[in-house]
Amino acid sequence: MYEFIATATKFHRLLSPGAKMPVYLLMFVTNRCNAACDHCFYWNELNTKIREELTIEEFDRLARNLGPMMQVTFTGGSPELRKDLPDIVERFYQHCRPTNMTFCMLGYSTNRIVSQVEDILHRCPGQKIKIGVSLDGLGEDHDRLRRVNGLFDRAVATIHELARIKRHCSNLRIDVGMTVHGLNYTKVAETARWVHDNLPIDVLKPILVRGNPLNPNTMDDLCGDTYRDIAERDLAWLTDTGKGATVFDYIVRAKERVLRNIVSQTSETGAAPLTCAGGRETAVIYPSGDVAGCELRDDVLGNIRDADFDFRSIWLGKRADDFRSTVGEVDACPGCYHHCFITPAMFRTPTMWPKMVAAAWEIYKGYGKAA
Repeated sequence: MYEFIATATKFHRLLSPGAKMPVYLLMFVTNRCNAACDHCFYWNELNTKIREELTIEEFDRLARNLGPMMQVTFTGGSPELRKDLPDIVERFYQHCRPTNMTFCMLGYSTNRIVSQVEDILHRCPGQKIKIGVSLDGLGEDHDRLRRVNGLFDRAVATIHELARIKRHCSNLRIDVGMTVHGLNYTKVAETARWVHDNLPIDVLKPILVRGNPLNPNTMDDLCGDTYRDIAERDLAWLTDTGKGATVFDYIVRAKERVLRNIVSQTSETGAAPLTCAGGRETAVIYPSGDVAGCELRDDVLGNIRDADFDFRSIWLGKRADDFRSTVGEVDACPGCYHHCFITPAMFRTPTMWPKMVAAAWEIYKGYGKAA
């Protein structure tokens, strides 16, 4: 009965109009990070205010107040740098029952990541887990972009170790997140082909970053063209679900196909075909407890410690209402194609549903036939 109520609550939050509690959470569990990526929007916060990070007890109170969620994405920094990551995750599993949990990782600390993933899978039976490892170039190119010597080899080793776990766990999925920007656009398509040919992953996720992060007003067209080239080449591979594919796999891949079309359209036209989920279905919480409606804007809606962990009072409060009223209007919004704010919006936008169904049907028809 609890699972039925939780599922009903998730869909009610997703589909009901107006302000409501979020179903998608970007949970920054730490600011700590081994890398210093030139394209990182969060660079000035990295490795700061470590003593202000939420404790396990505080994560427990937060998760209790959030209630049922469709997606919880654990990010940072790099989340595996918190030794107590499995304890944090277990709280969200117990109180939020997410449909899916995603972890955005560098892949540097192979042994720690493997140990944490095994522990999380043990503590959270039945939970769908996706580990996303970043790869933006091959060999020294990736190391240079992330400013960590040996990172490429370590990330590849981590992916292979996770694949070993996956052979015995049907709920684990492995993705490679690949940023496309003005610092790697000449070589990133080659990297994508190498990943397809050499790594045991479920989905390659190209992520378009606006222009050249060191000079944001340049290279948008070139980066967009590169992104579309990778997405187009990836269609056949995305269609081949392989043996043992679940309904959830079909949904994820159909979502990915439609999302890539939205990103391409938005990057070309400067206008998104749907209303952003920021401040609506998607919430952002930083390691210190600050709550935001978008990680690309500076607006802070409140702090959960100051609110005695009453998340609802922040999310449905005046500052949050003011934030929602400006979505799509401020300088940061027009032409934005942030994946985490598109995905929930796709599922709650009726005009997107036929596209999702068509994409799922194309994937189903192409099962086992991809080149």
